[in-house]
Amino acid sequence: MADENISKNLVDAAFEKKNSEEEQKVKEEDKATVGDIITFQNDGQQFEAVVTSVNLQNSVVCDMTIMDDFHERNLDFEKTVVAHTNYSIKKRRDV
Repeated sequence: MADENISKNLVDAAFEKKNSEEEQKVKEEDKATVGDIITFQNDGQQFEAVVTSVNLQNSVVCDMTIMDDFHERNLDFEKTVVAHTNYSIKKRRDV
C-alpha cells in the first residue's frame, strides 16, 4: 500500500511539474535570436551577453565577454546557457 502511495505521489508531482513548465513557455516572438543582447541574473549578479546559438529547445547559448567588467568578475566560463524564461532582451540584432 505504501509503495502505491509513493508511486501515485510521484506521478502527481510529475504531472504538476509538466503543467507548470507549460505555463512558463515563452512565445516565439519573445525568444532571443543569434546576435541579440540579453540580460539575466545568476547568484544575485546581473549579466549581459550576446546570443550565439538558439539550437536548444528551451534556452539559448550566450557569450558574456561583451561585458566591460567580464575579466574582473573572474568567471569560470565565457559562455553560458540561459533558459528562455530567465532572460530579457536588451537589444535586438541589427538586421
